[in-house]
Formats: sequence, C-alpha cells, structure tokens
Amino acid sequence: MSGGESRAKGVVFDLDGVLVDSEGLHVEAWRRLFAQHGLEASEPDYARGVGMSDADWLEWLLASRGATGDIASLREAKRRVFQALLAANVRPFPGVVALVRALHGEFRLGVASNSWRENIETVLDALGIRGCFDALVGAEDVARHKPHPEVYQRVAASLGLPPAACTVIEDSPLGIQAAKAAGMRCIGITNTLPAERLAHADLVVGTLEERDRVIAFARG
Repeated sequence: MSGGESRAKGVVFDLDGVLVDSEGLHVEAWRRLFAQHGLEASEPDYARGVGMSDADWLEWLLASRGATGDIASLREAKRRVFQALLAANVRPFPGVVALVRALHGEFRLGVASNSWRENIETVLDALGIRGCFDALVGAEDVARHKPHPEVYQRVAASLGLPPAACTVIEDSPLGIQAAKAAGMRCIGITNTLPAERLAHADLVVGTLEERDRVIAFARG
C-alpha cells in the first residue's frame, strides 16, 4: 500500500479506557466531589456511566434518586478534580504508544472523546505522541455526546476523510454505537468491559498489543 493510499484512511481513538487507564480516576473524582455534597453512587452506578458524558450521567444519577442539583456546576467541579488526578496519573494501556507510532504516517489519526480536550492533550503530551495526531475532538467541541455520532462525524471532517474511511477503537457499547451511527467501522477493546458487552463492534481485541490485527483491520 502506498503512502498516499494509506493516508486516505484514518484511525480514531477514544480516550478513557482506550489510550489511558483512567476510568478509576473518574470514579475517584466523583467520590471526592460527592463527599462534599452529600451524594453517593454505587459501583453499578459508575459502571453504567462508562461511555457517557459527565452531564448525561449526572442527569441520570440525580433523576434515579429523585434529587436535584446544578448539573453544570457539578460537572465543572468534577472536571477540575479529575484534571488534577489525571495530570499526576497518566497510565497508558499496554501497546498504546507502540501502536500509535506504528500507525502514524500510514494513517491519519484522531481522538474523539466525551472528555474535555485538555484531558486529551494532557494524555498525548505525557505519552510523547501528540505529534502523531491530526485531529482532537472533545466534550466542548460538540453539542451532543456519545452515543450520538456527532463527535465522530466532527473528527472525520477534521481529518478530511469520509466516515467510511475511518476505523474507531472504543471500549464501551455507547462509544461503539456512536461510531457505527457515524458510518465508521469499530474495534472494541476489552480494557473496561467484557467482550460480550462489545458484541456490536466489527472486531474485538483484548489488548492493543495485538498491533498486527488492529493495523490489518484498519487497512481493510
């Protein structure tokens, strides 16, 4: 495959649970915030939030308890707590950096996340791979979050590619739903949830150390 042909394809990564092991940091940020506001959430509550935007999860959580709250203020407070935790605890999943570097140059690379763009930048800078990416789309860049396809539609446009030329790597059913609704093929990775929860992906891998399988699928 020539460089020109390959650069006509893209690979788009989710952030949390795909590039970086940060789902536990989200839970810790919520727990610290809720302790200040007399709120509680269970492990199943947090598990339900995998792949959801903070605002959508907060809205669901409060409604499930018959409670009210200023969602925008709570979301912003959690954002600050999480950003501090993330800056001190950037932990890539096995194979991430090697895969990104192997893809770089052959594919146009993007990140599309329900997380804030500052978090995306923090992770990519810490891992030394920021220069490998052509487009970053975060929570503040879209009006509707996953499972709506807008974040993936926007990253495809930023990459200058049709959605059908893009392969997405996701760890949640909602993210897979968003990618498929955008017209993209999707690889599910079992970093966060078991394979049966990712059944709607076109390919499921256990780790991004399966580099050859990922690249072969993206080329296809």
